[in-house]
Amino acid sequence: MRIAMFCSGLLPTPPANKENIIHAPLHLTAALASEMAKRGHSVTLFGAKGTKSKAKVVDLDMPPLFNHPQIGESIDFKNHSIINFYEQVFISEIYRRAAEGEFDIIHIHPVDMAINFAINSKVPTVFTLHDPISNWRHFIYSMYRKNKNIYYVSISDSQRLPLKNINFIDTVYHGIDLEKYPFSARQGDYLLSASRFVPEKGIDVAIKVAQRTNLPLKIAGEPAVSTNSYWMKKIKPAIGGIISYEGILPVYDMPRLYISAAALLFPIKLEESFGLVMIEAMACGTPVIAFNRGSVREIVKDGRTGFIVDDLNGMIEAVKKIKSIDRKECRRHVEENFSLQKMVDKYELVYEKILKSEK
Repeated sequence: MRIAMFCSGLLPTPPANKENIIHAPLHLTAALASEMAKRGHSVTLFGAKGTKSKAKVVDLDMPPLFNHPQIGESIDFKNHSIINFYEQVFISEIYRRAAEGEFDIIHIHPVDMAINFAINSKVPTVFTLHDPISNWRHFIYSMYRKNKNIYYVSISDSQRLPLKNINFIDTVYHGIDLEKYPFSARQGDYLLSASRFVPEKGIDVAIKVAQRTNLPLKIAGEPAVSTNSYWMKKIKPAIGGIISYEGILPVYDMPRLYISAAALLFPIKLEESFGLVMIEAMACGTPVIAFNRGSVREIVKDGRTGFIVDDLNGMIEAVKKIKSIDRKECRRHVEENFSLQKMVDKYELVYEKILKSEK
């Protein structure tokens, strides 16, 4: 198969270790492109300068927008028109080459920026949906639901619930390279919570759990900045004593926190589409205690790899029972359901199914 892939031009694919940012789709795209290339497929990965892959890389001589030497410090990255323009430089080139017969299938992650290109292409496009289906996304996906050459991959079955009548081809769970996540059978001595510092991620709830159980809590996430009111009001005042802030850690450095934790707290307040930290923690043997929202029931096995609870009090009670969880079962669960190879197998089947239906 001749496959074009694209995730973003804002950073290299995957982000360099020095990048002070978390962007799971970029890491997943990089892994998928390399693995598909190793299987003998002709994969062209489009991305900003610095993109590295076993696939063929096309960077269009475009620096990552977040580090652009000419305009990087002069633009507001909250300005979506600037981001959209930059991303569409790559996207338009993909569809230009597709029109000339270079690809059999196109796999793109930023749906909103590419869907208007996809509807006019004879080459089928598969989009992986990474975010919950908001009202805006509900509108645009519904608008093009009759276009038969557009296919969607959900990253959990729960993600589909707001909009079931579009052309979903399959659900493909995220997978991780298990060699990068060492296992430990020994229970750690602290709680861990890792996410962006926004109210819907519930870090403030994790802090309350630690305070009520008198157990140390380590927090890892995006940079702590004074312009983030949630950080300033709900998190920063609690830092100190049993609550420690570990900063934002690159992907390769997170396992050292997972492996020594007693449990990962995941007090999510929104319908999370997946939750990559849950499988990363379980791969290291660390159980997950999570609120019953979004994809949690598809990822955590209640009573086997952690506990699924409804509120703060439920999370506190679950912490008290965490020693009953077999850490080996956590690792086994990830090996059987969320390995990188399993993810790549599923995407390979998705591509084959699409190409067969197009004949």
